Amino acid sequence: MSRLPLYITQFFSGIVWVTLGPLLDSILRDLDIPLAQGGLPALAFFLGTVTGAVVLNIFLARIPVHLCLVGAALVECAGLAAAGLLSRGLWSFVVAYFVAGLPCMVIALIPGMWVSAHVREKTAYTLSLVMTASASSMMITPLIIGGLLSGGVTWRWVLVGEAVVAVALAVVLALCPLADIEGRENLRLRQLKAVVSHNPRLFAGIVAASFLFMGAETTLTVWLPKFQVDVFAATATWASLTVTFYWVGQLLGRAVGIPLTRRRLPSSILMFSTIWLALFIVVVAVSPNQAASLVLTFVAGLGVCVCFSVIGSYSSRFPHWHAGVVFSVFEFSAGVGAMVFPYITGPVAAGWGFRAALAMAAVPAFIVALLALYLRRVSGETRTPEGKPAS
Repeated sequence: MSRLPLYITQFFSGIVWVTLGPLLDSILRDLDIPLAQGGLPALAFFLGTVTGAVVLNIFLARIPVHLCLVGAALVECAGLAAAGLLSRGLWSFVVAYFVAGLPCMVIALIPGMWVSAHVREKTAYTLSLVMTASASSMMITPLIIGGLLSGGVTWRWVLVGEAVVAVALAVVLALCPLADIEGRENLRLRQLKAVVSHNPRLFAGIVAASFLFMGAETTLTVWLPKFQVDVFAATATWASLTVTFYWVGQLLGRAVGIPLTRRRLPSSILMFSTIWLALFIVVVAVSPNQAASLVLTFVAGLGVCVCFSVIGSYSSRFPHWHAGVVFSVFEFSAGVGAMVFPYITGPVAAGWGFRAALAMAAVPAFIVALLALYLRRVSGETRTPEGKPAS
């Protein structure tokens, strides 16, 4: 089975997922959106992503996954093009960006569902490898966007350009289809209850950890460029570089983090990573100058390189196609966290200042560190006689 579509789709989803942060200041200025409402575009996008996760599992489960991916890429094109060409104010942009969020989750979700269903051993290792593709695009995209903005390209044409890339993705996926996930069914409440009943406490832990972790990380990546502009008077290029530095750190950290997933318990990696993230969110928030914030953001990325895939890997502890359902709920919960926490940040920044607003993102990250102990207990993590995590 070719795994190339897994990497292609993850790479593209990373582009769309990280685009808003570098463009946010330009969008707010051009559409005359006040800072207190600055979280609404992120809210709309991630509301779209969680809606996409629901649609995929309730209505599209009997459609082959490669057709779901092709269709999602075409809808992504429509949403991005509408956001770039038709937005005339806050609400028209919010509606268009909601549409862009719908297929983005489908594109991001199917590779993880596929790995959870097909790879029963070393799941965290495989997921981390696949998600390296999205980390790579998340590293490159802000740098490209910053250069385009500095060169006079408007945010509108950046989104139109990504719409063209979405069409190219649809063509590639049609020519190189992904093998299907056997046994998928349109999810109903009784089936979800059956999935949860396998280990309800582990299910709850996965949901809570993904919600809190993604809320903390997305707050950082969405608001960091705007933080740079308002606190340090950074240019568009330098503001976008902050997000690039974070994902460079993530990408380099995986050189160490991915092999560690084969030798350390997932809960140990998760606890270390989220304590690291909480600490460096606070340090970035109080950094004295732009150079220090760039370096500290890079260091923050180093420590959380495999955190998200480690949380997702717990889904493989559920049997058969149930693992794919749990992974979908994991991504759904992450989307809700990405929707809620960045939205809250806007009013907090308007009332208390950007430093306080950014530092508050450390709270959910630290709670995940505590949840790691809970996940260790309810998942029954064990080691082999050689000291490696048992499958």
